[in-house]
Amino acid sequence: MKLVICEKPSVAQSIAKVLGARRRKDGYLEGDGWLVSWCVGHLVELAEPEVYDRHYRKWDRDDLPIVPQTWKYQVMEGTKKQFDVLNHLMHREDVTGLVNACDAGREGELIFRLVYDQCGCRKPFERLWISSMEDAAIREGFGNLKPGSEYDLLYEAALCRERADWLVGINATRLFSVLYGRTLHVGRVISPTLAMAVLREAEISAFQPESFYTVHLALPGMTVTSARCKEKAEAEVIAVACFESTAVVTKCERRERRENAPALYDLTSLQRDANRLLGYTAQQTLDYAQSLYEKKLITYPRTDSRYLTDDMEPRLPSLIRMAAWASGSGEPRIHQVKGLIHSDKVSDHHAILPTMSVADADLAALPTGEREILRRITLRLVSSVAPPCRYEETSAEFQSEGYVFSVKGKAILDAGWKTVEKQETKKSREEEKPLPLLQVGDRFQVQGAEVKEGKPKPNPHVTEDTLLSSMERAGAEDMPEEAERRGIGTPATRAGVIERLVKRGFLERKGEKRSRNLIPTEKGTALITILPEQLQSASMTADWEEKLLQIERGEYSAEGFMAEIVEMITGLVSTCQVVKEAAVILPDARKSLGKCPVCGADVVEHSRSYACSNRQCNFALWKNNRYFEAIGKRMTESVARWLLKTGSVRMKDCYSRRLGKYFDATILLDFDETGKVQYKMEKGR
Repeated sequence: MKLVICEKPSVAQSIAKVLGARRRKDGYLEGDGWLVSWCVGHLVELAEPEVYDRHYRKWDRDDLPIVPQTWKYQVMEGTKKQFDVLNHLMHREDVTGLVNACDAGREGELIFRLVYDQCGCRKPFERLWISSMEDAAIREGFGNLKPGSEYDLLYEAALCRERADWLVGINATRLFSVLYGRTLHVGRVISPTLAMAVLREAEISAFQPESFYTVHLALPGMTVTSARCKEKAEAEVIAVACFESTAVVTKCERRERRENAPALYDLTSLQRDANRLLGYTAQQTLDYAQSLYEKKLITYPRTDSRYLTDDMEPRLPSLIRMAAWASGSGEPRIHQVKGLIHSDKVSDHHAILPTMSVADADLAALPTGEREILRRITLRLVSSVAPPCRYEETSAEFQSEGYVFSVKGKAILDAGWKTVEKQETKKSREEEKPLPLLQVGDRFQVQGAEVKEGKPKPNPHVTEDTLLSSMERAGAEDMPEEAERRGIGTPATRAGVIERLVKRGFLERKGEKRSRNLIPTEKGTALITILPEQLQSASMTADWEEKLLQIERGEYSAEGFMAEIVEMITGLVSTCQVVKEAAVILPDARKSLGKCPVCGADVVEHSRSYACSNRQCNFALWKNNRYFEAIGKRMTESVARWLLKTGSVRMKDCYSRRLGKYFDATILLDFDETGKVQYKMEKGR
């Protein structure tokens, strides 16, 4: 027997079907010489500090830094049953070897290896590395299994990432929480990400626009504009002078320009477009894409490449025609395919593609979110091979009564790829307004003159689209051009980082669903204000991400990387002091959130809960509770306040893992006479 271990039950079922393991058992499938089981995500995690020493239960600066000499792991309480299943299967006498079929990436490698080591298994294992869940891809993958040892460096990088995050998170969170007398979550990636949003909001607050004035002359078929004037009176003089005069063309330039088709999607570019065009959060897009992958409708989504490998070229024409049919974009105009092929720009996985299984799928039966994401992926494939968008750009200058005016126009010659994606906005429609045919010396009667006031606008608020872009580009200016990946986090982890910032109350989403901004809360702004520069630095975090990639390639040692992390944490603990005016920056965290519904005393924030200040009362709203986690939510301060004030809270975008759908619901607070809290749900209310 060979034991195949997958990351999720749905993936296990697809693989088991191909292998012929059709007999269902408790926690696995069996048949044709195969056992196929799953991990349900992470089964094993790094132990908490108190596992190393019970003394660490109390947070004390004198105990810092906490740096384990030997790392300890523990089985997650909620998944112990499935861990026991895998432990039993690994040690069955008839199991001669294993196959790691967890997701083909750094985290998938970590999930398998931690379970393998925790079970004390020493049997040989091989690695399945595929980018599609289609039956043919699974068969091909099992025909080309690699020795597990070929991925040892990938595992080392995964361990370094996990342990570095633990060291920074545990030590920095305890340090700043003790210094300031309240729980302050600090992380290797979340802190610089939060700093980006806080800095943008500070720029917006400090922005002081100065009005300017321009004169607009109405000519036959167009409007021309003057240069900016500082004073309104100056602009009014120009308007009066030019009214009902003649405007003469003094300069005119025409250029034909081309806008090439966009590259295929990687995860980050897909998340950005889905946020900008559909209003989906990064996490929603990742969830939809993962579900489509497990349904065999797209290739592996957690990729950082926008290109394909050489061997894929022969299959592309038929895939493009299928994608055009599925997206309803009509007969594809295949201008070029070679531009999609760059094997040297593909690391672990190629760009996201639809699979041929789309042709036989009931697309109407897909949840709306999945259907929209699939449509974007199919449209992008069709548009990526379409001709460039060609347009003629005209810029002209006019003189009237000695004053200079200008105008620009754009005339589309061939919309090319833009006819596929139809990404038309108000701005693009204005930019594409064609001008009359102009020549130097042409004279036009001025039909009207108007003075308009303008004000420069600050940079816009951060959205998930722009924050993902900033995370992707963070530190790029300090990194070599040949670096394969820049930025903080990875395509697979950035959505989770944003969600943690929202759930911990550092960022909040504001605005309409399709144009929601990520606004730092008072708590988030205060945290960045008191954090030292090294924990806010995107450049340092991006440098660490690059070194993790070097570890994967064998170009940098895991020991050297971890030594850097320990040195940084040790220096931070020994030198960090409370900033001046901390009481102003971080007002008393023990303020009342509301009255306890059991005894009437104040409810205040603690490190793990919002609990009654009366020690004789058991009422508490736990920050980490299974009810909220099951719907993808967290007990934040604002949620706690609403529950205490009204007994209910309206929550948008709750997630059902069973159905794979998002929904809105009202959560009702209930409790018994002892103060034990329970929650009830009313969907759609």
